[in-house]
Amino acid sequence: MARITAVKGYQYLIQVGDGASTEVFTHPVLINSQRSLQWSVNTDSAELPDATDQSILAEMVRSARSTDFKVDGAGLVHATDVEDFIDWAESGEAKNVKISQKDGATTVWTRTYPMILESFSVTADRSTHAECSITLVKADAQIA
Repeated sequence: MARITAVKGYQYLIQVGDGASTEVFTHPVLINSQRSLQWSVNTDSAELPDATDQSILAEMVRSARSTDFKVDGAGLVHATDVEDFIDWAESGEAKNVKISQKDGATTVWTRTYPMILESFSVTADRSTHAECSITLVKADAQIA
C-alpha cells in the first residue's frame, strides 16, 4: 500500500508583513489552532448547442473571469496580538500576507497576497481562555 504524505495544520504558516521598505513577515501567534485556506475561481458558463442537430444535448463550456483567495484562522488569544489586529481592522488597509507550507526547515510552497482583515472577533466565557477568529480576504491591488 502506498501511503499519502500527510500535512499537519501547523505546517501551514500565515505571516503578516509590517509594511516596511524591506518588509518583514511575522506569524501572528493568535492563529494557533485552526487555519483554512480557500482559493476560488469565478466563472462564466454557456451552453453550446450542436450546430447540425439541435435536438441533442448541448455542451456546457466555462471560462475563468477572476480568482480569489481567503484565509480563516483561529486560536487562543495571544494578548500582545489583539491590539495589532484591532488597529488593522479599524484601518481598513490591506497588508501583504505570506502563506506557505513548511516541512521542517524546507518551504514546500509560498504565496504572497495583499489582504484585508475582513473580520476579527474575540470570544470567551467568564472562566475560560479567550479565543479569537479572523478572516482575511484578498485585496483588489498589489501594495506598493
